[in-house]
Amino acid sequence: MMEAQSPPATFIKEIILENFMSYQYARIPLKPGLNLICGPNGAGKSSVLLGLAVALGQTYTERSRKLSDLIRRGEDMGRVSVVFDNTPRNGHRPIPSINSDAFVLSRYLKKDGTYWHEINYRTVTKGEVRRMLSRIFVNPDNMLIVMHQGMIDVFGAIDAQERLQMVEEAVGMREYRERILEAREKLAHTLSEEESVKNLLEKANETLRYWEEKYERYKQKRRLESRKNRLEREYAWSKWKRQLEVVEGIKARMLDVGKSLEEIEKNLREVGNEEGKSLEELKKLEYDLDSLYQELIMHEREAATVEARLELAKKIAGSPKVPGSNLKDVLEGLGTDIESMERMIRKARGRAEETKSSLVKVKEKRDRVREKYVNLRVKGGILGFRRELAEKEISSLKSELRRARRELKEMEVEAEKVGPKVETERKPREVLDEIKIVNAQLAGLSDVSPDVERMYRSYKGLLTELREKAEVAAANRKKALEELEERKKVWSESLKKLFREVRETYREMLRRVNAIGDIRLVNLHDIDDAGLELLVGFRGAKPQTLNAYTQSGGERSTSIMCFLLALQQHIKSPIRAVDEFDIHMDPRNREMIMAQLLDLVSESGSQYLVITPGRLTNIREVPNVITVQNVSGLSKVKVAA
Repeated sequence: MMEAQSPPATFIKEIILENFMSYQYARIPLKPGLNLICGPNGAGKSSVLLGLAVALGQTYTERSRKLSDLIRRGEDMGRVSVVFDNTPRNGHRPIPSINSDAFVLSRYLKKDGTYWHEINYRTVTKGEVRRMLSRIFVNPDNMLIVMHQGMIDVFGAIDAQERLQMVEEAVGMREYRERILEAREKLAHTLSEEESVKNLLEKANETLRYWEEKYERYKQKRRLESRKNRLEREYAWSKWKRQLEVVEGIKARMLDVGKSLEEIEKNLREVGNEEGKSLEELKKLEYDLDSLYQELIMHEREAATVEARLELAKKIAGSPKVPGSNLKDVLEGLGTDIESMERMIRKARGRAEETKSSLVKVKEKRDRVREKYVNLRVKGGILGFRRELAEKEISSLKSELRRARRELKEMEVEAEKVGPKVETERKPREVLDEIKIVNAQLAGLSDVSPDVERMYRSYKGLLTELREKAEVAAANRKKALEELEERKKVWSESLKKLFREVRETYREMLRRVNAIGDIRLVNLHDIDDAGLELLVGFRGAKPQTLNAYTQSGGERSTSIMCFLLALQQHIKSPIRAVDEFDIHMDPRNREMIMAQLLDLVSESGSQYLVITPGRLTNIREVPNVITVQNVSGLSKVKVAA
């Protein structure tokens, strides 16, 4: 339930403007209670509130104009700072994380469009600023806390739904609305869950009927599968037996090829011996041929040498350079004669002819031995090829035997997996034909799942489980609905209690300005459509809903200020500000509203910053009056006595 607000835990001690709009440098000291800023139009009064809004990070200001446009002309950077009181109260500071008596919140603005916040000269994010301000219940975006120039008319023009939500936030009742929305979301989730369970229950019933129809066919299928299992066992062992016969056949073939290989090896050894002998003889004949060739060359060279010496002697004897010489003398000078040389030539030629004759005989014998050797090599090659074929066949048969034995082992393992050994005389093909018949019968039952029985029992259990879940979902829906209704009741009762109190104050304040009115909550049954309407009638007129068409500007400003003043004691924020609320009011109503504001401030203990262009008469005991004047384009601030 709502209670009267306790004294504020903090207040603004000072606003500092540096190169901000028309201010070069100004310090605006503030006090608890009412702070009144007066001065002529254009002096720079609203800039003070705008500076406060910028420092607090208000989004309204950012939407209305660029922050860089707020920097004083000719300067590159501006700064606005707000100094909060942070002295301990009952041993605790308003901002516990700031360990000093002053909490300085600054915002820097640069011409290039960049800006940032500082708290006690430490750079922070805008989110940190918002979180810290929320601890002291200051929300600069709520016009009931910071109301700029012209917002009186905005508050009167907004729809009833937005107005109510703004009031809820200002008086600390936003949580009630959020809890209702949370409960409604929970109810929607519960309803969705219940509907989902119902759909599942219906589908489960249909599915169970489907499995019941399949169950009889499932049992028939099991009988056929049992028969198929027996046949598959027989088929597996029949294949094993067939493979065993294959293994024995390969072993017999290997035995035959082995005998043939032994005969070939024997022949190869005999041919090899003869080939060796022929090769030795052939080598000896080749050596003899080579020796005869060398001997022939020697004899022919000997004859050629003697013939060359004789020819040389003849040339010398006939040469004009050696006059008086003859062949005989030349030969005598060489120690020989022509008969000896001719005899030597005939003898060398005779030995050469004998060597040629021997060479022909040895060559003929060599050719015969070579032919025999080649024939033996061919025969050996053929026998070697036959041996290679036999060895390859044996190797192939060994591989085939290993493969056949491996397959036999695998078949044995597979057969053992299928079942114990079955003695059968039937061939695999015969058993397979019978399996095909059974498979054809099973094909007619292919739509029967192997999990029919499990699915049947599973869906029976699922039905029971879903029925229980449906009961739980219904209980949850009932509980969520009751919780939603309870939260809506708390919300609506709290609003009614709040506005019962505010209504009386509102009426009393209207009475003082010669008006009557009321506060009306509409559509409280629907939180989305619920709203707040203000009714007012001046000078005896019947109260009508406040809007831009029925009342004058002054009447709207007066009635809205009456409502705001009536609401003040319920607002959580210790700081409130309003700019030129009295712009459309006549002097009497302006002074009346200001007097009521003074009374309210003295009772609440909150801090108020009020900006007004007009002079006030018959007003006393204002704690802090600040005048603003514009001198040669610069705004100057002075605290009035």
